[in-house]
Amino acid sequence: MCTCFMETLSRRLRAALLAAAVTVLVCGAVPVAAGEVEWKMLIDQANLHLQRGSLQQAELFAREAIAEAGRSFGPGHRALDQSLATLGLVLRFAQRYPEAEKELRRALELREKSLGPRDPATAILVNNLADVVQAQKKYAEAEQLYRRVLVVFEKSYGDDPKTAAALNNLGATLHAQGRHAAAEPVLRRALAMKEKTLGPNNPSVAHTLNNLAQVVAAQGRQAEADRLTARAAAIHRGGKRASGA
Repeated sequence: MCTCFMETLSRRLRAALLAAAVTVLVCGAVPVAAGEVEWKMLIDQANLHLQRGSLQQAELFAREAIAEAGRSFGPGHRALDQSLATLGLVLRFAQRYPEAEKELRRALELREKSLGPRDPATAILVNNLADVVQAQKKYAEAEQLYRRVLVVFEKSYGDDPKTAAALNNLGATLHAQGRHAAAEPVLRRALAMKEKTLGPNNPSVAHTLNNLAQVVAAQGRQAEADRLTARAAAIHRGGKRASGA
C-alpha cells in the first residue's frame, strides 16, 4: 500500500514539476535545463519537509532528487552529493542510523572529490557523519571525525559559533568514552567561545554548561557541577520569560 502511494505521488509530482519547468524556461531570463529545474524543486521540497519534521515526505523527495540528479547531471555532479546528504539527514532524524551513515559516506566521497577534504562544506558533511557515528556508539571514529571538523573550522572561521559547536561535539564524545579530564578543557574552550560570540545568555551556552557539568561531576566535583547546572537552568528560564512562555 505504501509503495503504491509513493508511485502515485511520484507521477503527480513529475507532472507538476515538468509544467513548472516549462513555465520557468519560457518566462525566465536565463535558460535552464528542465532536469535542473526539476531537481531543484525536488531538493527544495525535501529540505522543506525536513524542516517541518515530515520525515516520510522528506525521504520521498530526497530519493527522487537523487534519481533526478543521476539522470540530469551524471555521477560526479554536486547535485548528487547534496541530494545524498539531504537523505542522510532525513534518515538521521528518523533514527535510522546505519542507513544514514551509508548515504552520508557516499555524499562525503563525492564532495571530497569535488571540493577537497578541507573545504568548510566538506567539513559540515563530516560533522553530520560524525553525529550518526556517535549515535551508534562508535566513539573512537566519531572523535576522529569531530577533530577533522574542528581543524577546518578553526582555520576557516576562527572564534565562531560553528567552531564552538565543533568543540562542544568533540568534548561530548570524549566524555562518552569516559575521558573526562580530556573533555573538560575542550568544553571550557567551547563555553568561552560561545559566550564571546553568542553572549552569556544564549541557549547554546546553556547546552555546553550542562555538558561541562556532567564532565565535572564525573570527576567528583559535584558542587561545581551543581553551579554550572544552575546557571544553565537560569538561562533557560530567562529565555522562557523573554518569549512570554
